Amino acid sequence: MNKLIKILASTAWAALFFAASASPQELGEITFATDWKAQAEHGGFYQAVAKGFYEKRGLKVKIRPGGPGSDNPRLIAAGALDIAMASNSFQPVNLIASGADVKVVMTSFQKDPQVLMVHPHVQASSIADLKGMPVFISDAARAAFWPWLEARFGFEPRQVRKYNYSLAPWLVNKDTVQEGYLSSEPFTASKEGVTPKVFLFADAGYPGYAGMVMVRGEYLRGNRSAVQAFVDASIEGWTDYLWGDPQAGNALILQDNPEMTEELLAFAIQSMKSNKMIGDKGSVGRMTSERWKAFYEEMSALNAVTSDVDVEKAFTLEFVNGSAGN
Repeated sequence: MNKLIKILASTAWAALFFAASASPQELGEITFATDWKAQAEHGGFYQAVAKGFYEKRGLKVKIRPGGPGSDNPRLIAAGALDIAMASNSFQPVNLIASGADVKVVMTSFQKDPQVLMVHPHVQASSIADLKGMPVFISDAARAAFWPWLEARFGFEPRQVRKYNYSLAPWLVNKDTVQEGYLSSEPFTASKEGVTPKVFLFADAGYPGYAGMVMVRGEYLRGNRSAVQAFVDASIEGWTDYLWGDPQAGNALILQDNPEMTEELLAFAIQSMKSNKMIGDKGSVGRMTSERWKAFYEEMSALNAVTSDVDVEKAFTLEFVNGSAGN
């Protein structure tokens, strides 16, 4: 009897040991497509990879950097991507309007980092003062915030000049406007000897989120645990990247994007923190129905998006706010 008890006891201890030391439940592999080359604006995701935040939740995550030819909305709508970054709130709303089955599950930026900037001599104190001036703008922006600029500030198609992701034309043509990110183009301009006047869209009432995680509907319905793990790890990554030591994430960013510099990464991180682009530690990743509705109501009233979309279909708060069913 004593021998049997000892065997059972040792078996129980062994079971407890292996349960305690077992790896987390394997939830699968995810390729996350970003909207641009690796940069600090993707830092939270890179930090989550570098620090093992995805891995400890059972995920193997690979980040696929974007670039000038990136078209995440089209690829996710076609089923070529399961999880991808949406640059702005227009993208998921327009996808829903076209009948695509996608949902945004978290956001990186509480404030869209999009800006317009001009040379310091230009007499302008707001975006409204830039009406009529030539604007260097990317093709992607033509389908995003440009309709808002037209509707809100009276910008016209004749102002458009093609932005090929080089500031050289803007630097030479000093009476023009340049689009960019608060954490990027102003830094590049300053390195070229120009301290620009910068106008942040969010300060002009632009209500959209940015840098969102968008998931294909079919994948979401079949992999809710994996999506929750991805969101949780990404939020941990952003928190650690901005309020901890970002070096681990930065090392991967520099590896993925040889054009990036440590100086620009430091500038971008400081810009994101000082302008509360990501929010605070308690709001990382979070969204609200009210904010989405405000964006849609304003943009549809300005005819910047179609007026017959159920905006509730574009997002869910389940994974960031714990309110299942949206």
